[in-house]
Amino acid sequence: MFDTYVGTTNGVYRLTDSTIEPLGLESERIWAIHAWREGGRLTILAGSYGAGLYRSEDGGKTWDTASIGLTASAFRCLAPDPLNPGAILAGTEPARLFRSRDGGRTWQELAGITRIPGHEKWFLPYSPRAGALRNVYAPPDRAGRLFASVEVGGLLRSDDGGETWTCAPVIEDEDIHHITGHPDQPDLLYASLGYASLTHRWRDDERHQFGGIGRSRDGGKTWEKLETDYTRATLVPPSRPDLVVAGPAPEVGRKGRIVVSSNGGDTWEPASDGLETPMPDMVELFVASPDNDIWAITSGGRLFRAVPGEWAWRPALPADATLNVQSVAFVARES
Repeated sequence: MFDTYVGTTNGVYRLTDSTIEPLGLESERIWAIHAWREGGRLTILAGSYGAGLYRSEDGGKTWDTASIGLTASAFRCLAPDPLNPGAILAGTEPARLFRSRDGGRTWQELAGITRIPGHEKWFLPYSPRAGALRNVYAPPDRAGRLFASVEVGGLLRSDDGGETWTCAPVIEDEDIHHITGHPDQPDLLYASLGYASLTHRWRDDERHQFGGIGRSRDGGKTWEKLETDYTRATLVPPSRPDLVVAGPAPEVGRKGRIVVSSNGGDTWEPASDGLETPMPDMVELFVASPDNDIWAITSGGRLFRAVPGEWAWRPALPADATLNVQSVAFVARES
């Protein structure tokens, strides 16, 4: 059994079975959240969109700011560091990455990102900040290797645990929304791609097909395009690594659908049972829960869940809930 913690446009909430409990920060937009239990104490990190990072050591009863070492105030992801047990990574706008080794009390910037030539030209169509670092992924059995998605900038790669970085497009795409891979095949990667371009910004003298889903079978050296519709979310379900689920849309934030592939992305089938298709919004992020369900956060702030392979989506919030969900985290209940 587990509890679900959701970051919303008006604070943090705990979802327990069919009930919702507010946990504060109602005036903040919480775009990233991470929570864990240790020694009977529940700690929550809540990354706001513009007002910094908040930390609670008592399950959300009280909150403090956690700003030591941080140079950014708009958070896009919070997650365990896959290469350093017990550490936490935070991705922000502008596109920066920070690591904490003391439970989020203090942070150190992985400053190699700012040494990438041209990083100051990264951008966002909807924000004045220089790009967004949206997620981090570490392939299995590739010591020291990290990938990170930058919207709009490219795919970041480090082979030394985050000390130094390179940045490159996926084919020609530089609008990288998400990077993930196969849990048992370290060189099989999937990138979710948008329509914006850094290199071809404001140019109309050439035709380019941006957006979709990119697949690499050689650890990111080469890529092929599997889908050309705008995509923010792709995932290989941990309990069903024979499948790939994705949420493309022909328009940014609208007319989305959920599709699944059983052959690594060569072909796709509908996987939207329980949802209207096309959707009024689109999938922003897929997250696997401890019971192996897949949860989907939509760009309209809705939250759904489904069993992989069945793909019968159902609301994850009570019917009378009016929350606009932006992020989600899971914590096992005390036995």
